Amino acid sequence: MTSRSLMVVLFLFGTLTNINGQTGKENPTPTNLQAGGLKAAPPALPAPSGPFGIGRVGYEWIDTSRPDTFSATPGAHRDLMVYLWYPSPQTATKRTGLYLPGAKQMDASPEVQRSVGDEFGPSWEQIVSGDLISHTVENAPVANAPRHFPVVVFSHGLGSVGFAYTSLIENLVSHGYIVASIEHTYTAMAVVFPDGRVVTLHQEADPPGLTPEQRFQRMQASAGLAITEGARDEVFVLNKLAEMNSRRAHEFPLEGRLDVDRVAAMGHSSGGAFATLACQMDQRFKACISLDGALPPVAAFPEYGNGFTQPVLLLEIDHSGQPKGFDAAQESEYIKKKEAQLKACPLGSYDVVLKSAGLNHASFSDVPLLFANGKKTETAEALYNLRVTQAFVLSFLDKSLKHDTGRLFNNYSEYPGTVITSYGH
Repeated sequence: MTSRSLMVVLFLFGTLTNINGQTGKENPTPTNLQAGGLKAAPPALPAPSGPFGIGRVGYEWIDTSRPDTFSATPGAHRDLMVYLWYPSPQTATKRTGLYLPGAKQMDASPEVQRSVGDEFGPSWEQIVSGDLISHTVENAPVANAPRHFPVVVFSHGLGSVGFAYTSLIENLVSHGYIVASIEHTYTAMAVVFPDGRVVTLHQEADPPGLTPEQRFQRMQASAGLAITEGARDEVFVLNKLAEMNSRRAHEFPLEGRLDVDRVAAMGHSSGGAFATLACQMDQRFKACISLDGALPPVAAFPEYGNGFTQPVLLLEIDHSGQPKGFDAAQESEYIKKKEAQLKACPLGSYDVVLKSAGLNHASFSDVPLLFANGKKTETAEALYNLRVTQAFVLSFLDKSLKHDTGRLFNNYSEYPGTVITSYGH
């Protein structure tokens, strides 16, 4: 396998946890409670910083325009679970919603249990039991005002689930956004459907006898198909949201409350590639965010048509000094390509490089916090990194969709080590 193909493998087949270098197979240092044989307290998710409470409702949506290429059922179509997280009135209720609906069904399958155990590590048992909770209330009433809320369509990373980004999503919702989080079937580690089906990540082994070049070409083709499918999921969900928004309230509790003229696409890792391709495919997306979703050594973004018509935020960690699966010449070409793509973005676009203790590819999700398992230093680092990423995401969306000043992009001294480069033509 060539060094270039190795990076594509990391993008395509690396989950949040194994890219992060953390897996459920590790044995984290036990807390004092665990050492004494007592049950450790579950980690606490950071409280959302905005004035709204958080409601959530899930839907199964089928795209009849696309076949399900991996289903054993003849004539099956692309089937997705989409969870809408929306602003609700603040509640005095102390105990709120499940962290991961469907966790018990996932845990019942030994194969799935191993995967989710790797993803969530020492917190998985607390997720299944319901001891790890979110700030979300299922089917909560919708906040009375404002009348319309801007929308973010969100895509998780490969081998993950949307619920792993609960802190990021909750914080956006608390500031008046509706987030449509897609569980990308066959890309997610596992998706639980209302009829009880649990559909797992789809992976195909290479046929025997392929040369390294043939394997690389097959991998590239697979990557292109996966990114295109994920982007089409985002466009389909946007279509569905616009359709549902015009329905009667008893059929859709958010009827008339979505501002479908102010919609952003956002994703992490492979989901960042889905989002940036979807933005180029559909100009109804008015802003685009890629969370560490660049594709080195190929490009920063997948390319489609005439490129972006909306501002783009590439929010990434500082990868300097990290081992790379490609040589200096390939890195130089990648940097040139990345710079050219960013310069072609519309006014209001940014490349933001974050640098802080404990920051890694998974820091846009809850995973580092859950793996910290109560350890003081690791917990503090994970919470700080969540706060930084959430601040930049919120500031960019407020600037792009709410015409805010985007103060953070002009004065970011509160986050030392951050490098912000603005782009636009």
